[in-house]
Amino acid sequence: MCIAAPAQIIEINDNVATVDFGGVRQQAKLDLVSDVDVGRYVLVHSGYAIEVLSDQEAQESLEAWDELLKILDEEDAGKTNNQ
Repeated sequence: MCIAAPAQIIEINDNVATVDFGGVRQQAKLDLVSDVDVGRYVLVHSGYAIEVLSDQEAQESLEAWDELLKILDEEDAGKTNNQ
């Protein structure tokens, strides 16, 4: 399964951005997108920014990820309690 995750651009050097995934930072190439600036959100897949998100899209995507992580944490807690 392929998943693209939203990340905020923290810094841009040449055509590579340092992006932040809620505290986890990594490098993402900007070859596939245009109109990027520090502070904007992008979807990152396999080390590449593949889409620039509007503020509304970024907020919706971050909320969906938070909900998914909450569900996964609850499932993990349930498995631990059943063992």
